[in-house]
This record gives sequence, structure tokens and C-alpha cells, in this order.
Amino acid sequence: MFWLLISLFQNSFLSIYTNFNFLCLLVIVLNIIENPESKLGIISAFLGGLLLDLSTTYEFGLFTISLVILSLIVKTILSKFLKIPYASFIPKI
Repeated sequence: MFWLLISLFQNSFLSIYTNFNFLCLLVIVLNIIENPESKLGIISAFLGGLLLDLSTTYEFGLFTISLVILSLIVKTILSKFLKIPYASFIPKI
């Protein structure tokens, strides 16, 4: 339900003023604050991408694949290359 509301907000209000992809930003933030072993970020990227695909005129699957790949890239970078000790106060999902 959350992703549906965000998708509606992006397509109705944000598309008038800018081409900024708000769901992409939320996928990145969700993958940063979640537990690295959790699959919630990938599932949310998939659902958000499906909702974007349903509401745009681009080829179906473009946003879904791109958001899932973005989620996997963020998870890989955070798990293998970055260790952020100062962000330990952020609650994990």
C-alpha cells in the first residue's frame, strides 16, 4: 500500500514540476538502512518498479529491472566495500 501511495504521488504531483524519480531515492534509502541479510529492499524495488511500469508509457519491465539492479548494486557496495561506523545509530529494518 505504501508503494502505491508513493507511486501515485510521484506520477500525479512530481511529474508536473520535475522529472525526479522519488521511488528510486526511496529504494536507495531503504537498502542503506535495512539489514544487509534482509531481502526487503529487493522486494520493494520490484514492487515499486511494477507500479511505475503500470503507470508509464515506456516498455513494461524497464523500471522493474532498473530498480532491482539498483537495489542489488547498493547492497553489494554496502556489504563488500563500505563499512560505515558512524551510521550505527540508524535503526535497521
